[in-house]
Amino acid sequence: MQQHFRKNIIVLFVLLIPVSAVVSQISIPKPDATTNTENTKAKWISWAIFQALPVPVYTEDAGESDSRLQFGLRWNVTPVNISFNANKYVSDVQFFMVNPVRRFTGSIELFVQPEWATAGFKNADLNRFGLGIGSRIFVPVKNYGETFAASIGAKYTFRDSEMSEKNGYFGFEGGIYALYGIFGLQLNYNLDERSRYNVGLYFKFF
Repeated sequence: MQQHFRKNIIVLFVLLIPVSAVVSQISIPKPDATTNTENTKAKWISWAIFQALPVPVYTEDAGESDSRLQFGLRWNVTPVNISFNANKYVSDVQFFMVNPVRRFTGSIELFVQPEWATAGFKNADLNRFGLGIGSRIFVPVKNYGETFAASIGAKYTFRDSEMSEKNGYFGFEGGIYALYGIFGLQLNYNLDERSRYNVGLYFKFF
């Protein structure tokens, strides 16, 4: 029965917010090395699953005579985050798996955003696939960022052109976030007349 209980806990880690340390303390007061290994694996598996979930994004597809919004999918990955308010017992830096509380109480991070348009750009001569790399700063607005937070940043988007040698463009980003920073809305202003604006949802547990 204990083995069956552990399997259920791992499934909860995958489907819900991973709180492996808390669950292990509650369910098994004195975890052994095997349990710690299982908890670590479950945490990273759930992290990988959440990273694979895309969010919707709309990208401007502008030409000389017409303009429209192109629907696509975007992924958000954080290679490194530096917290401004981490306590003295933990490191200011986290890699890939970032605690939302650390992020939205005030931090700066490097991000990577792969994007894929669901259809071709009819007006702009842009490739359907793009890769944004940049940095953003998070600022808590209300209740230390748990209720409301904001961000500002900049990035460079690598996106090939079908008709010219230009293969990317710089842009600026602003975002607002709620519910412990899990959900948000991000707006991009790009320095490229073929695609000035991007607007997308933000959904991220880690």
